[in-house]
Amino acid sequence: MLVGQSKTSWSMLGARPACGALGLVLLALLSPASTQAQNPPGVRKVVYKVAPKYPRELKQNAIGGIVRLSISISPNGSVGKISPIGGNPILVDAATLAVKQWKYVPADHPTTTEVQLDFIPNRE
Repeated sequence: MLVGQSKTSWSMLGARPACGALGLVLLALLSPASTQAQNPPGVRKVVYKVAPKYPRELKQNAIGGIVRLSISISPNGSVGKISPIGGNPILVDAATLAVKQWKYVPADHPTTTEVQLDFIPNRE
């Protein structure tokens, strides 16, 4: 009987940490901190955006694609360094020329973010 009681105690103790861990996970998911993860504090809003010029030859030949760029934004909101992450090199050039002109909301520190520009040839 003592062995059975000890066995029950250990199984009860093993279940409690699992329930406690589940509770902590649920608490973390429902806490206000999880909403901040959806809107990270480092995200800066674009206040002025220039659309890229679609290269005529690529558009005429229905060549499109996605361009991804990593950009550095200065505290005053202007775009600094631009590094291509991926995309057709000709489209990357067109995207870079446009993104250089973008302006973001000022902040107290520089930030880095990634942007994606979609070039769709059949869109007017």
